[in-house]
Order: sequence, then C-alpha cells, then structure tokens
Amino acid sequence: MTTPEMTEADNQTINPGWDHFQHLTFSPAVQRGDLLFISGITATDEEGNIVAKGDIVAQTRHIFEKLRHVLMAAGAEPCDVVKTTDYIVDTENYRETAQVRREFFGDRFPAATGVVVKSLLRADALIEIEAIAVVPRIKEDSDGSGGVHRDANA
Repeated sequence: MTTPEMTEADNQTINPGWDHFQHLTFSPAVQRGDLLFISGITATDEEGNIVAKGDIVAQTRHIFEKLRHVLMAAGAEPCDVVKTTDYIVDTENYRETAQVRREFFGDRFPAATGVVVKSLLRADALIEIEAIAVVPRIKEDSDGSGGVHRDANA
C-alpha cells in the first residue's frame, strides 16, 4: 500500500501575525481542508510573559481573546469551534471559567474536555486551551456584486 505524498497545500499554517512563532517548532494553528487545529494557548503577552498570574479567570479570558484572533485569521469565529481541551494545574476556581466560556461561545458550546495536569510548560500558567474548529466555506454571491458569505450548506 502506498501513501500519497503530502504537499504544502495539504497543511496550511495559520498565524494571526504573532512574530514570536517564527522561531518556534510549532504553529499557532494548522488548517487541513475545513478542519482547523489550534495549538494550546496560554495567557501570554507579546513578549511571552504570563499575564494575570494567580488568576485563572483572567488567564482564561486572555486565552479566549487570543483564540479569537487565530479563528479570525482562518476566516472562522467562535461558533465554528467544535472541541476544546482545557489543561489546568488545579481545580481551584476552575468553575468560574465557565462564565468566560459563556461570553465567548454564547449558547453554542463545543464539545469539551478538562484535564488536570501536574504542571504546564510555562511557569505561572494556570490553564492552557487547545481547540478544533470547522472553517466555513466562503461562497461568492451569484448576483455579480462580488460579495461573499458563509455557505451554510457546505
């Protein structure tokens, strides 16, 4: 059995303009077809420093804002997220992050998994969130106006 060779067109790197990813060995997100796989995001600033140390709710809010930027760079939005995984270092105050999820997702929650881990790679990070989204197909208007819209039938 032979496997087809992968081409650059098979995986598309999605980077919302974060310069610091150019020296790392992973992408902020990778799109393959309609699927968008978003790397784990921690609450870091542009220099890579953890923000809101000791506050899991504020870290979660910061992470979801970064997630929004990744989704936008791929032409997606929060309602396109189908799965999230939260990695947390302890359960204290984790329940309070639910309100941040409600603000971000509205009433269309994705499937979700929460995992308690001994530690995360970034010191002072209390939570790391990864996600999978289905990127909507864009369809041009047939009236010749040049407009585009999300194809709900795709």
